[in-house]
Amino acid sequence: MSERVSVPIEMVQSWRYSSGDSMERFSNGIRHKRIEAVKCGNCQRRYLPPRPVCGNCHLSLTEWVPVSDVGTLEAWTVVYLPFLDGRTGELRDGPYGMGLIRLDGSDTTLNHFLNQNDPAKLAVGMRMRIVWRDELHGAMDDILHFEEVS
Repeated sequence: MSERVSVPIEMVQSWRYSSGDSMERFSNGIRHKRIEAVKCGNCQRRYLPPRPVCGNCHLSLTEWVPVSDVGTLEAWTVVYLPFLDGRTGELRDGPYGMGLIRLDGSDTTLNHFLNQNDPAKLAVGMRMRIVWRDELHGAMDDILHFEEVS
């Protein structure tokens, strides 16, 4: 068996990309604790996060509708491995809960962190609400996590 060689290299990378008009409006709303979805004028499907085109009808989406900050946990998992958060550069230790939450007023789900990481305390159908960061910047991580509505 040969010995592995490790060479530490520090890389500095800067990424810039356009998130598009839909995500720009969504992000601006988050800055004010306002959640909006886009609604298809044909099939009436409400998308969150917003997107420019309906996945069913392939029509442009331009109608915005308010969405609650409370919703239903549609699926969940507990992750036991740490990961490096690409937005903050910080390590998130495991275990942590992740869930798909369908906010009231939306037909699709947001994938986000949960404040609960005990599988015995998580269940599909639980009512969840957004917990906001104290200082808002207009980004998805302004939503710290979702917690159970008691």
